[in-house]
Amino acid sequence: MIFSKITKNDKISSGIEFNAVIVSIVILFLSINTLSNQIFSSSRLDLTQNDLFTLNDGTLSILKTIDEPITLKLFFSDKLSRNIAPMREYGQRVREIIEEYKNKSDGKIIIERVDPEPFTDNEDLAILYGLQGMQISQAGEKFYFGLVATNSTDDISIIPFFEQERETYLEYDLTRIINDLANPKKKKLGLITTLPINGGLAYPDAPSSEYVTPWEIYNRLNEIFEVVALSNELDRIPDDIDLLMIVHPKDIKFKTRYAIDQFVMKGKGAIFFVDPYSEVQRNALPIEQRRTYIPGSNLNTLFNNYGAYVEPGMIVGDRLAGRKVTIGRGSNSRITTYVLWIALSNEYMNPNNLITNELESILTNTPGAIIRSEEAESLFEILYSSSQDSMLIERFKIQFRPDPTLLLSEFEPINKNLPFAVRLSGKFNSAYIENAPVNEDTSPIPLHKDHLTSTSNGNIIIFADTDILANNTWTQKQDNFGKETFNPIADNGSLVINAVESLAGGGELISLRTRGTAVRPFIIVEELQKEAETKYRETEQSLQEDLRVTEEKLRDLQRGASIATQDGAPILSKEQADTLQEFKDQIVTIRKKLRDVRRDLRVEIEELGLKLKIYNIWVMPILVSISAIFVFINRRRRRIKHLATMRESN
Repeated sequence: MIFSKITKNDKISSGIEFNAVIVSIVILFLSINTLSNQIFSSSRLDLTQNDLFTLNDGTLSILKTIDEPITLKLFFSDKLSRNIAPMREYGQRVREIIEEYKNKSDGKIIIERVDPEPFTDNEDLAILYGLQGMQISQAGEKFYFGLVATNSTDDISIIPFFEQERETYLEYDLTRIINDLANPKKKKLGLITTLPINGGLAYPDAPSSEYVTPWEIYNRLNEIFEVVALSNELDRIPDDIDLLMIVHPKDIKFKTRYAIDQFVMKGKGAIFFVDPYSEVQRNALPIEQRRTYIPGSNLNTLFNNYGAYVEPGMIVGDRLAGRKVTIGRGSNSRITTYVLWIALSNEYMNPNNLITNELESILTNTPGAIIRSEEAESLFEILYSSSQDSMLIERFKIQFRPDPTLLLSEFEPINKNLPFAVRLSGKFNSAYIENAPVNEDTSPIPLHKDHLTSTSNGNIIIFADTDILANNTWTQKQDNFGKETFNPIADNGSLVINAVESLAGGGELISLRTRGTAVRPFIIVEELQKEAETKYRETEQSLQEDLRVTEEKLRDLQRGASIATQDGAPILSKEQADTLQEFKDQIVTIRKKLRDVRRDLRVEIEELGLKLKIYNIWVMPILVSISAIFVFINRRRRRIKHLATMRESN
């Protein structure tokens, strides 16, 4: 009896102790949470799959080069964003990554937040800086979301508007402007080309040629380098040019080839784009000259001595990587593979080269193949190539009018990867060792006073295509608040800039151009949608076939019967009327099937959503609660058993 009373008191005491523990835990949790916000505000743990909130090593290297403070003014219309959920969420993402820049800069980066409310001084400041506002109401209210960066010498670099389509380039854009302000002196990139890359007349020789704006690749190169346009008739590359970019120059003079050769012999980097069939050059010609188009650039006399050359007059076709195109019009249209327009995934890119190891896709049109020169002493490194299901196609087959169907039917693969771009480095021999350079009229070209016959540290990159540079190959044009913008649909831009930067010796920004995105796709939902789309297409094809059969039957009936008319309206026979009714019934039936497919898709997605909600809102908390209860009961039983054992021992 006495033992029973003691046990009851122990139970009461245990209950009081348990309540006290719960209260203590709650107080401790709130205290730790409050203190952590104050003490560990700069501490972060990135658990995202692609390390979205962890700065790249290239960014950290650039942050170490900052000598003077850099101020980042983030303009974000906070109040107006409450009705724009996607931009508000993206705004939070931008703010968090900018805070990470501040935390890693040792105090060299200062952040200022500005809310440009409509019709205020802050909005006037945003307009003064040239930020773009997105109008969200008829009253003239504009939403601003941009960045203004300044250094101690009043240099300014801006991001007019943070576009969600460029989220994968977010860290690159931020690091680039910080690098520009921390290291304002840019290297000079000499550009030799007759294509309108930097804007101007599409075809200068034609008086009626249209004016084109600078290509997107030029704009992006100009952000990193000081691009200097050079003539294709110069006899010496200026000494202050750090590296060269030669893009398919038409009628380049022999003296200019010699000047390029001597530039390369100095060990300076050069990047070449040579195309056996440049579509962008052909399309710039007047229509009457396109049929007789022949490429006007040939630099193989230089390449052959360095270690490689572009196969003349031959274009690479790839049946596996060829892009799908629609040929024909109307009811005669069909989809087929065009083997000369190639979409390369990263499996055909060099994973061990900094230029290509982070890229995902490259789009190229009518490219050539690069061949290794015999007895070359330089290192030959392939950047990317075709699949083995490829072949070389003579240029004349598409000279007048390419036929995708004929090219596909005559395709005979050589079971070999054909290089589209290569890097050559090491020992180069000049193209002018035994024979002195001469002009077009065979008159001698004066040798440079410092004429070089070879170099042991040559460094060039060759691309057998020019169309990879054109806007319509790798970008999608959009109208952004009245301003024309180009968003990438492939990594061509990153490829070219990576190549130029690697030759210039700066690799910090290369790894930043393609980072992950915070938007994660619903893979299962997408698979359900694709499955439903497949069903939809099959049903749609069935409908088209039924229509064709029924229409053919109607035509046969009309040809075999006389149709009387009354007031301009046809009087149909009973058989024709029955056929028409059957046709209408078929349409109703198939439309019902389409609705059923769409309804089934919606039902499956809603069921999936319901399951996810049940798992996240109910199942997991219940499991955690049950586990906690079992742990508590188990501990309490062990405690009571321990107390009972102590009583018995006493």
